[in-house]
Amino acid sequence: MERVDFEVIASGFAFAEAPRVADDGSVYFSDLTGGGYYRCAPDGSVATIVSDRLWIGGAVLDESGWVICSGKGGLIAVHPESRETRPILTTIDGAPIIAINDIEADGRGGLFGGTVDFAAVFERGEAPSGGHFFHLSAGGDVRILRDGLVVSNGLGFSPDGKRLYHSESTKGIWAYALDGDGMPGSPTLFAAMEDSDGLAVDCEGGVWVCCWQRAEIRRYLPSGVLDRTLTLPFPHLVSLTFGGPDMSDLYVTTGSNPDHPQKGGLVRFRSGIRGLKAMKARLL
Repeated sequence: MERVDFEVIASGFAFAEAPRVADDGSVYFSDLTGGGYYRCAPDGSVATIVSDRLWIGGAVLDESGWVICSGKGGLIAVHPESRETRPILTTIDGAPIIAINDIEADGRGGLFGGTVDFAAVFERGEAPSGGHFFHLSAGGDVRILRDGLVVSNGLGFSPDGKRLYHSESTKGIWAYALDGDGMPGSPTLFAAMEDSDGLAVDCEGGVWVCCWQRAEIRRYLPSGVLDRTLTLPFPHLVSLTFGGPDMSDLYVTTGSNPDHPQKGGLVRFRSGIRGLKAMKARLL
């Protein structure tokens, strides 16, 4: 078990999620259960971008300068300066979306994502119904790739772009080979674990994943062998993304619980390896 020196960037939130690093060094993140989407500027100041949106579990930057956010009811786009919002995706196959969790740009203008029955989890205290793993093209076409996912979570690509990793809580990390059109085939279980959450991939193909319940970060080699296990002194570790001038800073969102309230926030530490820069969507 490896402990790391870290810096707290933002604190005092309920359940931070959806970290993304912008070109200017700003870091976006959400408060999944407390509500809202936020931007931490390079000078350390934190501004509210969206104040009243619940369950934002993922975000991608769009080439237009807008930010695509998941959350309750589907996907929206938000302009980080004007705070204007626009709906992007509210239904799949004609059915209203309860919520979308993690999303990841596909390198072709669209994105991959997963729906989650957060209404059951957070409002009724029940087991969630199965969700969709889906693809949204730059032109707005939606394709369901898998059904029955318990809780769809983090997504990331291998450095050569030929493999897609997908975290499903209660199961672990799935790996999909991508065809010539960038679409995934049948998945194989890359790493089994019960509490896998957000993930990111580095330049060597290492897969970094947050283990929510154990408050660990694990790095797996491309072969699936566990390489490193890191700990941070927070109740829960939720999601992570690479950033910084050399792409070796790892930004991690943290979560609180009733025994440790308002421990959600954003921290940063040096990973020792360069991460892959997240691709942008082209939906606006």
